[in-house]
Amino acid sequence: MQPAFSRHVLCAVAGACISAMCLPATAADDELTLEEVLVTAQKREQSLQEVPASVSAVTGDMVDDYLGSAENVRALAGRVPSLNVESSNGRTQPRFYIRGLGNIDFDNNANQPVSMVYDDIALENNVLRSLPLFDINRVEVLKGPQGSLFGRNTNAGIVKIDSVRPSADAGGYVRLGVGSRETIMTEAAFNGSLTENTAARLSLKFQEREDWIDNTVNGIGDDFGGFEEFAYRLQFLMTPGENFTGLVKLHGFQQRGTHPQVFYANALVPGAEGLRAIFDEEVASHDAGAGTDLDHFGTAINLQWDLGESTFTSITGYDMVENFQFADVDGGNISFDPADIGELGRQVFFGVATGDGLADHHQLTQEFRLSGQSGNRFYQVGVYFFDEEIDVLSRDFGFNSSDIVNQQTTSAALFGQMEVPLNDAWAVTFGGRYTSDDKKLEVMPGPNSASPADRIDVDDSYFNWDVALSFDANENWNWFARAANASRGPVTLGRFGFTSSADTETATSLELGFKSRLFDGRARFNGAIYNFTVDDQQLTATGGVANVNQLLNADKVNGFGVESEFEMLVSENLRLMTNISYNDTEIDDPGLKDDLCGSNPQCTPLDPIVGSRIGPFGPVTEVSIDGNPLPRSPQWLYNITLDYNRPMATGGEFYASTDWNYRDDSNLFLHESIEFVAEERWL
Repeated sequence: MQPAFSRHVLCAVAGACISAMCLPATAADDELTLEEVLVTAQKREQSLQEVPASVSAVTGDMVDDYLGSAENVRALAGRVPSLNVESSNGRTQPRFYIRGLGNIDFDNNANQPVSMVYDDIALENNVLRSLPLFDINRVEVLKGPQGSLFGRNTNAGIVKIDSVRPSADAGGYVRLGVGSRETIMTEAAFNGSLTENTAARLSLKFQEREDWIDNTVNGIGDDFGGFEEFAYRLQFLMTPGENFTGLVKLHGFQQRGTHPQVFYANALVPGAEGLRAIFDEEVASHDAGAGTDLDHFGTAINLQWDLGESTFTSITGYDMVENFQFADVDGGNISFDPADIGELGRQVFFGVATGDGLADHHQLTQEFRLSGQSGNRFYQVGVYFFDEEIDVLSRDFGFNSSDIVNQQTTSAALFGQMEVPLNDAWAVTFGGRYTSDDKKLEVMPGPNSASPADRIDVDDSYFNWDVALSFDANENWNWFARAANASRGPVTLGRFGFTSSADTETATSLELGFKSRLFDGRARFNGAIYNFTVDDQQLTATGGVANVNQLLNADKVNGFGVESEFEMLVSENLRLMTNISYNDTEIDDPGLKDDLCGSNPQCTPLDPIVGSRIGPFGPVTEVSIDGNPLPRSPQWLYNITLDYNRPMATGGEFYASTDWNYRDDSNLFLHESIEFVAEERWL
């Protein structure tokens, strides 16, 4: 049932839109027209309004606004319909959810059903996705399966990020920001020509926050919570002739911090939703140290040859990253007094302090693509290769033990797409992709480890497709219908010797949508309705038998929803942007079970108890999760932004912006309980 607050939000949306539509227009306003938004959602430049799929775009200026308080990529959550972003590791390892589909796995080798494509390179590992955003041209969010053109791990969609490219124009900018908690943000970019045929752009970002959380435990350190981040990007654009363009990019980032994520022991109240009344986010009780250390370097080479009626493109990417983060996972000061059970900031009888990281990582990607026009038909065909090897180091500080998990992934694919106009109004676009995946995982126990040596070797081959029918009713209204599927290949885990794997999952989606141009171009109104089914959905059960994740396959997960975006130039100086989405998901597997809230029933279950078993630390209660929504998948997301710009007589401009964002509540785990809920948020 729709919550009361969501009804208020809907009324606010309707009121804002109606008010904007009813504002009197002046003669100057009659000439206002929204700028055309160009996207590359289909690996070619097109108008957003002409792409027969649900795509949202966020300009670089808007990204700057969202990140203005030293935020990271999580600030994009809810800023476009159906997008949620969160993390179990603070500023690292973000997890993306589109239309309710995502993955709550916190492991360093986890795979997501949402791909992150950064300057045409798909970043597989979630540690790589920690990179700071800066000097951005545009962020595109592609919703629904994108298996034909972008391949594996795109069941839910893609977050596509494009940097500002070099140009011959000399110039640049320097930006400085300060904030509470002794936060400092600096960003700069410098652009210009090196030779007649070569341009370069250097982009830099540094931001830091001082420690702001008081630790009540003596001897560990009075404060933590601070961080430092530095990122750079150096690009060279070469145009030696009319038929060749080359772009070379070197980039990297570093992160240091005194805490990757903050844990608070017994912050929740048993039998109630929400935090304790005495909870204070600036006070914690940790009896073990915490910190994070991350170093990344990458390069990308994008080469294009104009062959007349066709274009040949080669895109090569190489990235390597090392990181380690550790924390007092139980979040409390250890006590051996039974009277302290359930007390805020106390952990009774035993403590848990662990750390994880990529001791070694490299990712190599290569794509060759041929595209062009054949008569009135556009086509593109290509091959893709992916190779990744990682070593995950896991340490348990309580037992002074460690393990290494080596994982190797190789993938190769053939793909193609064609757009065929049927007449002046109708066109059909169809594509397909054949993929072969191979994944190997090996657990190598280290000193004092109780983990058994183990190996997993899985592989699969699969075919993905999409077909879209578009109808240009007139110059102001475009309609489309799209059916598509995409797959997430087999996945493996092996943290602390708890190995598991899951088979390939495949999502199939059908959506109907429209894109419109209103009020003589002063406004855009786009929307879609969709449903999907995921066969063999890969799920992550966490927080049960131990401080590990376990992989499951659900028979099916079903989902449906609606989403819309409205943008309008209310006046020459005032712009209104709103979006709203409703996403509903449901696990459909009568026999699927999850462990309840830790190794014992320590929360208030809302699912039927279906059994118990003996785990490594005692009895484990099992509950049925059939019919539950997916975790971290709020049903309602809403955003409204007002931007005001007025030129000043001195030559500058006065700028003001306000952004209001609502996120519905959602489960934290596969099972439902009263306590473990991410409450609704109004930001």
